[in-house]
Amino acid sequence: MLFYYRINGSLTVGGPWFRFVVERAPTGILLKSSKAFPPSHPTTKMCLRLMLQDLKQRPCQDLVDVGCGSGILALAGLKLGVKRAVAVDLDPRAIITSRENAELNNLEQQLLLVRGSTEAVDGSFDLVLANLPMPVLREKLPELLRLSRSGGSLVLSGFQDLDRYVLEKELSSQGLSANSWLSQDLVFFGVPPTGSFTWMAVLVHRGERLKA
Repeated sequence: MLFYYRINGSLTVGGPWFRFVVERAPTGILLKSSKAFPPSHPTTKMCLRLMLQDLKQRPCQDLVDVGCGSGILALAGLKLGVKRAVAVDLDPRAIITSRENAELNNLEQQLLLVRGSTEAVDGSFDLVLANLPMPVLREKLPELLRLSRSGGSLVLSGFQDLDRYVLEKELSSQGLSANSWLSQDLVFFGVPPTGSFTWMAVLVHRGERLKA
């Protein structure tokens, strides 16, 4: 798959065909496409935009990417100055691709890969990223909050505009509210199976994060 894009003018992402451009960008990520999940999907791009927004506002020492796919979110965080990242996925193809992409970007020493579910991850993190289908996102929300330390942030995506109200209720039941919502349409020929063209992402803060 050919893909190349920039996020907020700060981050350049591209496949092997764009190696020359990516390697010369101030902050670039070179990626092999993942068979688990495409790194150019609107939900991925929105997660990157919200992560950039959060990292500009609040210090971040570590992050966890739940359902890592190609590893793009964890690798982007490392490129942007996060010291340590954990990438988690049930799909062995995602773990293999994430490892290859970490090596492509010389980040393998800073990235811990975990094949399994969130229950296999100990500790808590400044930033939790989860780009998951809505049913999984709802099921995993308590686990995502466990992984998020007090004062941390969550970036959630993989849901559509039709799901926003439900997710808002789920967050409210945990005493949380959204700081930022993003939406982006995906071009689809015909009517999508869900009935909606619009994907969404949300940034949630859990209080003030202390400076390291």
